Amino acid sequence: MTKSSFFCSVSAVAAMAAFVVAGPAAAQATQAATQQGGTEVGEVVVTGSFIRGTPEDAALPVDVIGAEELEKQGSPSPVELIKNLPSSNGVIGDTNQFDARAQGAEGAATVNLRGLGASRTLVLFNGRRVVTAPIGQGAPDINLLPQAAIGRIEVLKDGAAATYGSDAIGGVINFITRRNFDGLEVNGAYRYIDGSDGDWNGHVLWGKDFGAVNVLLSGSYQHRSELSVRERDFTQVPYFSSPETGWSTGNAVTAFLPVGPGALVGSPAPFAPVAGLQRDVGCAPLGGQPTFSGTTPACAFNYTPYDNLVEKENRFQLYGEANWEIAEGHRLHVEGLYSETDTPEWATSPSYLALQAPTSTTSPIVTSGLAAGYFVPSTNPGFALYRQQNPTQIPAFATGAYLPGVLYRPLSFGGNPLFGDQSSRGSRKFEAWRLSANLTGEFGNGIGYDLAATYMEDNLVRIGYDAVVSRLQLALRGLGGEGCSPTTGTPGVGPCRWFNPFSNAIQANALTGQTNPNFSAAVANDPELIRWFFQPTGSDLTTRLLVTDAVLNGELGFELGGGAVGWAVGAQYRKEWYEAEYDALTDLNVTPCIDTPVTGTTTCTVRNGPFLFLGGGTPADLKGDVWAAFAEVSLPFTDRIQAQLAARYEDFGGAVGSTFNPKVSVRWQLSDMFAARGTIGTTFRAPPLTQLDPGQVTSLQFLGGAFRAVDISGNPDLEPEEATTYSVGLIASTGGFQATIDYWDFDFDNPLVTEPVGGIFSTLFPTGSGTGNCGNPAFAALQSRFVFGAGGVCSVANLSRIRTFVVNGPRVKTNGIDVLANYRMDDVWGGDAAFGATLTYTLEYSVEATTVEGVVVSPAFEGVNHLNYQTQIVPVPDWKGNAFVEYTTGPHNFRVQVNHIASYTDQRTSPFPPNVVQNATGATLPRSNEGRKIEAFTTVDATYRWQAPWDTTVVLDVDNVFDTDPPFARLDLGYDPFTANPLGRTFKVSVTKRF
Repeated sequence: MTKSSFFCSVSAVAAMAAFVVAGPAAAQATQAATQQGGTEVGEVVVTGSFIRGTPEDAALPVDVIGAEELEKQGSPSPVELIKNLPSSNGVIGDTNQFDARAQGAEGAATVNLRGLGASRTLVLFNGRRVVTAPIGQGAPDINLLPQAAIGRIEVLKDGAAATYGSDAIGGVINFITRRNFDGLEVNGAYRYIDGSDGDWNGHVLWGKDFGAVNVLLSGSYQHRSELSVRERDFTQVPYFSSPETGWSTGNAVTAFLPVGPGALVGSPAPFAPVAGLQRDVGCAPLGGQPTFSGTTPACAFNYTPYDNLVEKENRFQLYGEANWEIAEGHRLHVEGLYSETDTPEWATSPSYLALQAPTSTTSPIVTSGLAAGYFVPSTNPGFALYRQQNPTQIPAFATGAYLPGVLYRPLSFGGNPLFGDQSSRGSRKFEAWRLSANLTGEFGNGIGYDLAATYMEDNLVRIGYDAVVSRLQLALRGLGGEGCSPTTGTPGVGPCRWFNPFSNAIQANALTGQTNPNFSAAVANDPELIRWFFQPTGSDLTTRLLVTDAVLNGELGFELGGGAVGWAVGAQYRKEWYEAEYDALTDLNVTPCIDTPVTGTTTCTVRNGPFLFLGGGTPADLKGDVWAAFAEVSLPFTDRIQAQLAARYEDFGGAVGSTFNPKVSVRWQLSDMFAARGTIGTTFRAPPLTQLDPGQVTSLQFLGGAFRAVDISGNPDLEPEEATTYSVGLIASTGGFQATIDYWDFDFDNPLVTEPVGGIFSTLFPTGSGTGNCGNPAFAALQSRFVFGAGGVCSVANLSRIRTFVVNGPRVKTNGIDVLANYRMDDVWGGDAAFGATLTYTLEYSVEATTVEGVVVSPAFEGVNHLNYQTQIVPVPDWKGNAFVEYTTGPHNFRVQVNHIASYTDQRTSPFPPNVVQNATGATLPRSNEGRKIEAFTTVDATYRWQAPWDTTVVLDVDNVFDTDPPFARLDLGYDPFTANPLGRTFKVSVTKRF
């Protein structure tokens, strides 16, 4: 290897770990013990340093997964690979629109080492930063990387800010392209998944060595087919077993309150209740569950069958790179990437809950104090027919009905007629491109250099649908439709049309086919009227990143007992951009108020936009600069004891300021068999631009028996979060046996978190219902975070949304142990055999108490072995691991792998006994305790690889051989999407032909 090519390899891995090791035993440990499954991936240079001459046989705390290893595992997708990593928790990639941490990210996938949060894992491609995706997590999307061109993946499970800077606080994952590929490779694969049309993918890879120049080009396509929630029985949990599993008392077939002239009931108001709340009689015939919410009759609606476990996705990537030896000792590397992920038919429930209610501008009933709902006059044809069909429910003198907002959604059992009478549909489309170049070489005085520049951008266009509050209310009064004037039009005449909210407008359950005996075509709703008030809400979000690096390295003029003292110094400049644009109805600068679509007014007290459920967005055009400098020195004290010192200074300017982070690492070769290693240092993460911007985004979270809008606002006063990290480990290597054991520890100060909405809600409303601490002076500031309808009356039933902020939160501390062991045997029954296991055991994940508005909303808690629902952290099972056995004979390779995730606990109290649910008569029914313990999840995968004649490889893969369902959890989909896999047993065949 020439000096220049060696240094190119060093820069490509860009300091994957911050300590130096040496010796043949360590080399074997790195080559085999750090690889998932022990597969040989050829020469792997893992140095962890910009210092030229660092030993290539370094043993590092990094998992190296090569292309051949991935092939032997059946070529898992990035999401599957990351979920199976024992050191990874809380992975985004499967659809999970019911958790704020995943909403709007369909089509993207992130890495979350140690469960510290995806934004705390730095993602590199060929040693250079990847732009963060424009999603709530603020983390790179690994689905955009060119899978066909990846030669190996290196996962560093240690803080690396001293080398990399911000975002490497929890670790680093580096995707490295194939090296020295010469020829043509064509691949096609199909995966059978029960209940869907299956997944398929293919790629073409071409490489050529022209002497001074070598080129690599790849193109790949992946398709995922839609897998409906209805295709998995574990998602279909009865209401009385687990009402949290996809059930809502907010329904189009809902409870309503007959109202009439206030004089009839001794009230001066023009409208007042003339009977109690009445449940629509169409509930049970259409497939709903008649129930009570406290003393309120309700109809529970199962909304998740309209959703998908896997969304339809089409993804392709084009990638090319060239390496040119422009002169002896000087090499230019250039690469370009274009990538696209299209989710064209994202599915959700037919419509959302009415969390916002009309004002007096469109609803005459508001002045009567019934402000948190919708008014239906008695002249509405659906009302008239319903009263005729059910004369005992509505008095003859009633002049209308009031629909409580949190119990109402305009479309449910009948589906959405704008999308084939089933789910409402939206779309997400990610589009990214990247250009990177670096020049490496050596000056005549022996000093090496690496100059690099990388630009990347990621754009997300996201479209959904929701009802416009003012238009819906007008349609209930017969003043709906294009061309109808709400001031001069006549209800139900000409262009003015009625919307019927009663069950007699619904012919049948769109999913089950259950028919409604009270349906009448005469009062059925017009799809064009629905199209008028059910409008798209769109956002166009873009992140951009420019990084330039300059590194010099060489040797000092003296030696220590183990050799020459090496050094490296460098500087980096980063510029980041974030842009957000919204369509007119979603843009809070254009349409800030409920009544803006009707009156054009932009003046209102609450600026949440015009939609029932979804909040609006504030356009943003943000940018920031980061300047950094770093230095490192390697100190080979003896042949057996070596140390490395590294330090980095970063300046973010403005209110964020600067940070300095040192790191020390040491390796000691104790004997030919054993070596010890250890690191200690500080690491940090600066607030992303989106968190510094005071604008808001809206998430949807299940609180108090219904989904509520939760507005999350940025905070320009944020400070960088910091952490002190250390690790100590032991490496063993002898013959065919290699093993490592490492203890790791992260101690965070001022972590960047979103205030825990679950704790905020349960502090004001300890029982999850009623008025709780409303009006209590000690909770007045906390109560100000809540937005209520009906004149602002504080109660769970009247709650519409909650305001939260990104803050520097309480101290977090986590630690644990990584264990990896492999044993390889030659000449076993004429072939080679290998056995191995790797696991991560998390000992502690403690979070100190969280205070909001002077009130403790979340006491200190221990996150290990818990679901951690609606807290600031993800699910953290105490241990994850996998073990494999592999046998190779001639062209045949057989592999069986067992994956295990330990059980963990749902620490919430409200979903479990002694809580009860109520049946149609109001009688209470005991609830099972199932789901408090989320059981362990163990799956077995089997793969056969045949290296066939004609340079062809055939791979047959069966994942989840025993078709094990994910363990039950009291969440919307019946399982934990961050942790488990819902696909069941799958079969995959892949054929690769090389020319």
